[in-house]
Order: sequence, then C-alpha cells, then structure tokens
Amino acid sequence: MNDLTAPLSQQQTSLLVTMAQQYLMEGVWPVWHFTVATLDRYNLDAEDLIRSLPRVGSTGHVGPSYGLTSHIGHQIADDDRPALTIAASLHLPELQPYIGEPFLRTLHVLVALQRNAPVSTQQATKPRYELADIAGALPGLPKGFLARLPDILRLEPATWVGSSGTTEEGIWWHELDREIRRYRDAKDLKEYVHTTSRLISAMAGEPAPAFVPAPTPAPGPYVDETLIADLEAKDTSLRVDKLVALAHELNANHAAENPYACQMLLRAILDHVPPAFGQSTYQGVVASVRWGKTDQAYVRKLAEFRNPADDVLHRQISTQPSRIDMHDLPPRTYVNALLQGVLVHLPSAPQPQGS
Repeated sequence: MNDLTAPLSQQQTSLLVTMAQQYLMEGVWPVWHFTVATLDRYNLDAEDLIRSLPRVGSTGHVGPSYGLTSHIGHQIADDDRPALTIAASLHLPELQPYIGEPFLRTLHVLVALQRNAPVSTQQATKPRYELADIAGALPGLPKGFLARLPDILRLEPATWVGSSGTTEEGIWWHELDREIRRYRDAKDLKEYVHTTSRLISAMAGEPAPAFVPAPTPAPGPYVDETLIADLEAKDTSLRVDKLVALAHELNANHAAENPYACQMLLRAILDHVPPAFGQSTYQGVVASVRWGKTDQAYVRKLAEFRNPADDVLHRQISTQPSRIDMHDLPPRTYVNALLQGVLVHLPSAPQPQGS
C-alpha cells in the first residue's frame, strides 16, 4: 500500500487518465462530479478507486501523507477538484513533459537557490523566490506551467514547507526551507518519489519502501519507422520526400541525444505539414481539422513546443547558460499522432483519364 512506484491496476490507471486528460486539455483539474460520472459509464467506482491508490504516511486527516492524488478519498464533494501529484506522473507518461519533468528541473533550481542564498550574521531569514526566478533559470518551460506552479508546489512535500504570499505589486513569492536540500540527489522522477516516500514514512514512523532503480530501456525510434514508411509509400499529389527526410533526421538526432537539432527539426515538421490538411499554418491544423478527442489534445499540445524551438533558433549568445535538453521534447505519441493525421489527410494522386 505504501509503494508509490508499484504498478497500478487498469482500473486505477483509468481514474488517473480521466483526471489527467481533462487537465491537459483545459489546464485545470476537473470537478470530482465529472470524474465520478465518467467512470460510472464504465461501471467503475471513482470513490473506491481513489481510496485504493497507494499512499505513504497518514490515511486520515491528521499527520503528514503523500500519494498520487491531493485527496485521500474521504468525503470528496462534487465540486472539489482533486489534483494529481508528481508521483502520479510516474504512471502517466503523458503528464511527464508538462508536470513531472518541469517540476524536477524547477526543484533543482530551488535547491541551488537555497544553497547559494546569502546568509546574514545578524538576522535569521529564509531566502525567497518568485516565479520570475524560475522563468529566468529555465527558459522554454511548457506554456502554463509557471502559472500553475504555486498549486503544484503546494502539493509536494519537497516544497510545501515555508510561508507564501504576494507583494504589494501582486507578485507571488515563497520561502525556501533548508529541508529542500534533501532532494539534491533526486535526478529522476522515481528517485524524487522515493525520497519523498522515505521522508514522509520516517515522519509517520513507518518503514520506508525499498528503492529499486528502474532499468534503462533501450530507446526506440522517436517517430514510428512504419509510419515513415507508410508516408513514403503514400500515393499522393503532394511531395513527401522532405517530410520523410525530416522524420528520419529527427530519429537520428533523437537517438544521438542532440536536443538543439531535435527542436529545430520538430519545428520544421510543424511548419511543413499544414498544406497536407488544406491549411496554411499549424494553428489552422489545430483549429480547423476534425480530430479525435485524444489526438486533438496531442496536436494542440504540440503547438506549445514551438517555444523551445524559438529559444534554440533565436536566443543569442549571452552570459547565461542554455537549459535546453532532451526532456524539453514532447512525447513521441504527440508527434506520431500528427504524422498519422498527415497520412490520412494527404490528397490522393489524380488517376489517369480512362483508368
């Protein structure tokens, strides 16, 4: 019950996916009534499922605890908005580029800020940070992440300690507690969740779950090779040689872990494909093409990854280090959904007369 990294059942995953999909599409967590009603259609009990999710620490309303959701499951009102935590993104790859990985990068910026903060010999003060400090250290964060960051930090034990407030100008700030240094070695999401579980378990007097590092899987191609072959073989009136070449080069640079080349190639693909849909811009593809609900969310989110590409292409040399890395790329499912749409919408080649 207290291993937050253990595999979930299909029913538990359905609960998390129902909440996460609405968050990715709308930018806010759905009201609990929506989740309950949606799962009712599949004969799943949302109340039972949220109570069944793993949690460390207290299972009541007293004492520290941490799980995959902000709510333990007791007496959730219809208009409450239970949120998913960073731990939940371990089980939902679609959340990782929008919440999990940006949070982990933010966490290490905060660790560095705490470590390097000036110390007074005459006054005991804690360093503070604002959203602008995060934005300056991490350009290219997903759109909307900074705006939602205060709510994300409030749910995570690594950052829930310390006072928060707003300045007279309405600027949000939060204090940095020295306890954040405990996360300095959490280099991936699983290590972060294990560190949190260990600390919460110690506070609750529970044995901490053993940490087993995840094996590193052999990376597959970023763009599905079969999809590329289908595009190349498509009998269409449009030329796809450049698109096929861009996809192959994106795969090669992804395998070589060249983040700048990947960002530029992905941007080139987004700018190249609109005519396949009868559109002139990528925004037209998102707004005017009929997509399935899931694919609509994927292609809409891809538009947000134009910002890191702009950073790669147009940010001039300066005294600041670059923070762009492979984690800034969108999930491969998003790109494959777009290219599958290209394959479907490419106009057929005209047939010879008399055939």
